Amino acid sequence: MKKNKFFLITTVPMSLSFFKGQIGKLSKDFDITLISSPGEELEQIAYAESVKYSAIHMKRDIAIKDDILSLLKFLWLFIRQRPDIIHCNTPKGSLLGLVAGYITRVPVRIYYVHGLRYEGATGKKRQLLVVLEKLNCFCATHIIAVSHGIKQKVQDELTSKKVSVIHHGSANGMPVKEFLTENYDDYAIRKSYGITKQDFVFGFVGRLVADKGINELVHAFNMFEQKNVKLVIVGRYEHELDPLNQETLDIIKANPNIIEMGFQKDVKKFLAIMDLFVSPSYREGFGLSVLEANLMKVPVLVTSITGYSEIVREGKNGFFVNPKDTLELFNKMQEFSQSRNSLLAMKQQCYDEVANKYNYKEVLEKALDYYAQFK
Repeated sequence: MKKNKFFLITTVPMSLSFFKGQIGKLSKDFDITLISSPGEELEQIAYAESVKYSAIHMKRDIAIKDDILSLLKFLWLFIRQRPDIIHCNTPKGSLLGLVAGYITRVPVRIYYVHGLRYEGATGKKRQLLVVLEKLNCFCATHIIAVSHGIKQKVQDELTSKKVSVIHHGSANGMPVKEFLTENYDDYAIRKSYGITKQDFVFGFVGRLVADKGINELVHAFNMFEQKNVKLVIVGRYEHELDPLNQETLDIIKANPNIIEMGFQKDVKKFLAIMDLFVSPSYREGFGLSVLEANLMKVPVLVTSITGYSEIVREGKNGFFVNPKDTLELFNKMQEFSQSRNSLLAMKQQCYDEVANKYNYKEVLEKALDYYAQFK
């Protein structure tokens, strides 16, 4: 029997990892093509999942001329290939894919909302981003939200269409069996980076950009006077999209207790040495890094925003602070640095909170059930 053509679209190849393993499972029922900006990672993921791919260059930020050219390429691809289903993810990939799909009348146009960019914006840029989100929803035939919080926001602010959430949320769940603290010698790892057993380690994993709250995190940490605290930062800078301010960059270079690890494919090793994971983000659709920290039995300190509110239970697997409040963030960090035993008592609860709700196998089963309606 002929399989329906299913195009999975993201702006950059890295975002395709949201659906690692799920892509290969879907290919049993659908003719899958991955579409993103060109890159070696696109080819690697397509090869690993045994599916086809097509590269279309896309700018992540607003760039009118480039965006028009990218849209024309999408239109031409859809006219030639005639997909039955497009599955659109990430802001630019979703906008271009859904508009092109609407114009060429692709029968099933899925908008997967991983987050709402306008939540971290202000003024005219926020207004524009809201309009673009409404356009995405208008062009879509089906809308999936990555979390119940995002679902509520989309329904309240963007569209009257039905919005679905698969299982308890998250695009692909978590491979809980891969997160075993006993696989890592935290003492040896600390020693290799000049961190002692007595040092209290704060940590962050993610993109090093302004709307992740990195400016506030670095400035809050820089207020510490005691020397037995460290801040481990794992991730890559995005200077062209949402740069950190120069003062923050200067502090990172000058403060000997801030340790940069750069981008890492496997972050579990670094989570293993953290006492408290800190993510003062302005906006999140869900927060995979928080789930990863909890699975490594690390409590989290996060902002009270949409994407974190349904993952974190105050005092059970983490704590909340208000966004963009550097002083409150410092006070909380200082409080926990002096009460390490209370955090140690939370370790098993951290793991259980995530493992019981976001197990990869259960999310995969529910996802495949959802997509089966389009076979």
